[in-house]
Amino acid sequence: MRRKTVKAVQLTGQHAAYALQMLIEDGKIAGRDVVQALKRREKTVRELRARLTALGEDVSKSVVRAANGSARIQKARKQISKAQRTARQAQGRYMAAVRQLSKDARKKVKVIRAKSGVDAAIREARRLAG
Repeated sequence: MRRKTVKAVQLTGQHAAYALQMLIEDGKIAGRDVVQALKRREKTVRELRARLTALGEDVSKSVVRAANGSARIQKARKQISKAQRTARQAQGRYMAAVRQLSKDARKKVKVIRAKSGVDAAIREARRLAG
């Protein structure tokens, strides 16, 4: 059989103060116990803040260490112009066409590239390969 769960009471700060005052008046809680509890709370808060500060310093040292070279930060690439893109694509086609040729055929294609340009060299390389 399932047990009933105990629901936490939703109290405001004002209700908690009234309840605490009533418990003190009834003699169920001593005033010094409340004072000691508040002092323990303040001490815990101070300790937590000190630990967070120390942790923050450790994290900041790690970030500085990472920025100094242990971890590379990628920069955004500058967009290339249309002419550069076309030239690079032509270079890629040229390299693909020349890759399968012998050394002698590569020399011939290289001479053609110097005289007539990349497109003529690619056509010649494909003709020699085929």
